[in-house]
Amino acid sequence: MEKNLKAAKEYYQQHYYHEDISNRIKQGVIQSIHRKKRVSMGKRIFYFSSAVIAAFALFIGLAFYSPAVASVAAKVPFLKMIFEFKPVADIVSEALTKKGYKHEGMGVQYSPTKIFTVTIKGSEAYVDKVRPDVTRIVKEILLAREMDAYKIKVERAIERHDQQPTAKEKALMEKQEQIFGIVRNVLISYGYEHESIGMNAANTIELNLPKTETRIDEIKQQIQIKLTEQKLGFHTINVRKYDPEKREREGRWSPIISTIADGIFGSKKFKVTGVGYTNRSAEYMMISIRTSVSSKDSDYKRVVTNIENTILEFLTSKETKAIIKDDAYKITIISKDKKETVITSD
Repeated sequence: MEKNLKAAKEYYQQHYYHEDISNRIKQGVIQSIHRKKRVSMGKRIFYFSSAVIAAFALFIGLAFYSPAVASVAAKVPFLKMIFEFKPVADIVSEALTKKGYKHEGMGVQYSPTKIFTVTIKGSEAYVDKVRPDVTRIVKEILLAREMDAYKIKVERAIERHDQQPTAKEKALMEKQEQIFGIVRNVLISYGYEHESIGMNAANTIELNLPKTETRIDEIKQQIQIKLTEQKLGFHTINVRKYDPEKREREGRWSPIISTIADGIFGSKKFKVTGVGYTNRSAEYMMISIRTSVSSKDSDYKRVVTNIENTILEFLTSKETKAIIKDDAYKITIISKDKKETVITSD
């Protein structure tokens, strides 16, 4: 089985996956994530759609309906299957395209009801006509992946007409792009090619740099000099410092947390209502899982045990351990009445 998985993974990486696709998917995810998601510097609460897995997970790209893949999938643990096989959003997209249905996108809502939404291009009459077949296709794919917690909603894609920027808006965008170019070049000269650059409504330039950087004042001064030379005016420059070791750890854990969330959110048996994590602790990665069961419910122990066993099986697998290395972790499963079950790496 391991040989088959490895060969399939290599096939997909050679034929389908590359960085541009990853970046486009990430941008799409950012734009489509549920509007109620809240983000803070130390803690993030995630409402994952299957598309998130496309942005971060390892890929295996053999056809979903291939008998060979199906035989392998039957032997693969639940979360490992989600982690290593094609993202369900890709499978749905391919199935709809094969049937000739032009779709604009997909999204997942988790509150108050878990809904998997597909938007189809065409008239209202056309969408009404194809809705039963599209619903059937999506349902079959989700059930094949044990993602039975979703209601399926098929909507008509809203026609959008791109509004052209005014001359003033265009000039502002060009100026900002020039500023970003100057800032980017200065950062590159100091060895930072991939750090994010932002600008808020007050025209303050926002940078992220490691807390180990000792030349921050010099970098800010160089940026200001270059902006002045180009007659772009004076700008306040704010620098947010991050811990390089924690950032590296978070980067490695991202596909793991995404997989856990995608899997246990989508399956009814886990009764999960929320998944979050914090990377603030220096000692360990912390993950919290909220459920809809109370500690007094008759199925409480079964639900919690299911979650615990499924996650431990995934975290202790050879593939996952190669990514998270020797990182310590603490996972807290929280019942509706706040009772906690803790899993640790110790």
